[in-house]
Amino acid sequence: MNTGRRSNLTNLVVLLGILAALITGITIGAQSALSGRIGGLIGNFKTGVLVNAIGGLIAGLILLTLLIIKGKGFWQLPGTALTMAFIAGAMGILIITGVAFSMQKAGVAAGLSTLILGQMIVSVIADAKGWGGGAPIPITWPRIAGLIIMAIGVYLLLPKKG
Repeated sequence: MNTGRRSNLTNLVVLLGILAALITGITIGAQSALSGRIGGLIGNFKTGVLVNAIGGLIAGLILLTLLIIKGKGFWQLPGTALTMAFIAGAMGILIITGVAFSMQKAGVAAGLSTLILGQMIVSVIADAKGWGGGAPIPITWPRIAGLIIMAIGVYLLLPKKG
């Protein structure tokens, strides 16, 4: 494969990744608004547990379906992957609880933008350490400036009394 064709393929893969991220972000925004509303009705912790339990039930049905279709060999996992999945799943309860609380208190736009800023801070560190599985991406001044610009955006989205 020549260099130009490989570059176009890489650009397409990146574009598809960005499109998937946009769709995921839209879904997170909708879920955050719903979680905030549910939290106002039943409480934030109950919301965190309930939403994750329902998600777990749906995931269990998908797992069962794939076990039937693909067989049990499809789901043989290294112990470290299972441990990390357990920790990530437990974090889901804290995430939904925090989303339910913050959306009610700060509003969806300010709450979600602050949440995204927090994700970006961790993501820049994870990139620098190579924790995502790819080659490390150094922390540079442009990346730091991007975080500062995002922080300014969060500030501008905060509800103002007036």
